Amino acid sequence: MTPPRLQLIEQIFHSALDREPAQIGAFLDTACAGDKLLRCKVETLLALQKQVGGFLETPAVIVAAKILENAQPDLLVGQRIGHYELSQRIGAGGMGEVYLATDLTAGRKAAVKLLPARFTGDAERLKRFAREARAVVALNHPNILTIYEIGEDRSTHYIASELIDGETLRQRVERESMETEEALDVAIQVASALVAAHEAEIVHRDIKPENIMLRPDGYVKVLDFGIAKLAEQEVPPKLSEESAVSLVETHLGSIFGTARYMSPEQVLGEAVDKRTDIWSLGVALYEMVARRAPFSGETVGEMMTSILEKEPPPLTNHSGQIPAELEQIIKRALRRERDERYQSAGELLDGLKGVRQRMAWSAESKSFAASPAERHWTRSPAAVVLMVLVAALALALPFLSHRN
Repeated sequence: MTPPRLQLIEQIFHSALDREPAQIGAFLDTACAGDKLLRCKVETLLALQKQVGGFLETPAVIVAAKILENAQPDLLVGQRIGHYELSQRIGAGGMGEVYLATDLTAGRKAAVKLLPARFTGDAERLKRFAREARAVVALNHPNILTIYEIGEDRSTHYIASELIDGETLRQRVERESMETEEALDVAIQVASALVAAHEAEIVHRDIKPENIMLRPDGYVKVLDFGIAKLAEQEVPPKLSEESAVSLVETHLGSIFGTARYMSPEQVLGEAVDKRTDIWSLGVALYEMVARRAPFSGETVGEMMTSILEKEPPPLTNHSGQIPAELEQIIKRALRRERDERYQSAGELLDGLKGVRQRMAWSAESKSFAASPAERHWTRSPAAVVLMVLVAALALALPFLSHRN
């Protein structure tokens, strides 16, 4: 990040602060001129300023430098990390930069995530992550992103994985509404991935639409198993001025997108377990079928307060087409007390499959009932006689064939 770029972020940020909230969106459309990364940085600063007030009286250029201090520069394009040649940056976030790369050894395309130095600089934390990462690599499941390797090159730690052709669940829900059947199918595949991971004693910790990829062939892939453990630490519900810089350094880029899916135990800084993933999947499923999040807030603190104190609006408020049984499943997944939730991903998976099966039966029954002509034909005496003859012939064929 060059000084002119940082100065541009500061300039746009302060100009946005001088405008009414309703005017900021249109202003950023013009000021950022389609530069999505620039707009993302400015919006992040605006969100943080709203949350911690006077903290951002510090020059925004300093804060922007902190936000990006661990980001990999675009100069990495064309360079080699291990035996991977980086060709294009395809993603960026709090957990690292992602590049499209060519595996020069295997001769295949790959996605290479470069882990921020702030996570890998702690030897003990890195050691714990490496142990879990090896278990993730060993996972072999159609709904879990395949990890090729976890390596290090010149003090840069990276994860190389299969390259997914598709879109994130976030992109899908923002593009158009999802039918209940499609949402169920996605949830079933994610739950199936969680069953496999939990059997290997791996808790994801960060299930959210950004970590769920939808392939054009219908397969769902869950990303970043084990990655959240690298950054796991207590996140205070209420931020003080002193903790704001820490937030910038350790969570910016991921905390604003993750808070909505945090379980109550994560909000409280308690230890997580498999039921934490069940909660987060419940939030994502609610969002898919209701087309809105179950918990809301304009700041991270408000969001966390909502998670701890409020009940999600009934799904029937959003659509009368959502089966009551599915609503009960989501309610159970979102119980604040862990002992009241599903106790395993397998139990949740069985419930979701049961709803899908009953919906399929119901659709078939309605389709049959909607055809009076067919219903009349199957009830007619001639039809009954014909069906009896066909059944008798089917029983006699093996006997006749044996005699011949």
